[in-house]
Amino acid sequence: MKVFVDGEETGEKKSGCALCRATWGGYYEKIEDREFFFCCDICAAEFRNMVNEVKKREGWSKIDELRIAGDYYSGRNCVAINNTEHVKFFVKFGDEGKIERFEITG
Repeated sequence: MKVFVDGEETGEKKSGCALCRATWGGYYEKIEDREFFFCCDICAAEFRNMVNEVKKREGWSKIDELRIAGDYYSGRNCVAINNTEHVKFFVKFGDEGKIERFEITG
């Protein structure tokens, strides 16, 4: 899975956290058959929960590409792509990486 945050590809130490693009920290987690860099375990939990929620709602077994824009405070507008299908959604997280709000927007 390719991940873009605010238009920049992320998920490796040099490119930043797969969710927020921070380059500090050193937390890694395998999600969707790829080892992603995260600045912390909270960003990893948020990312994992978001990916799982999209797959559950859309009935997908995988996500090929994820485009994320926004931040923790205002929430994130995202696009998930699987083959030729795509879904736009808004997600906002609460404590410990739990999804507080998730809406399909297109």
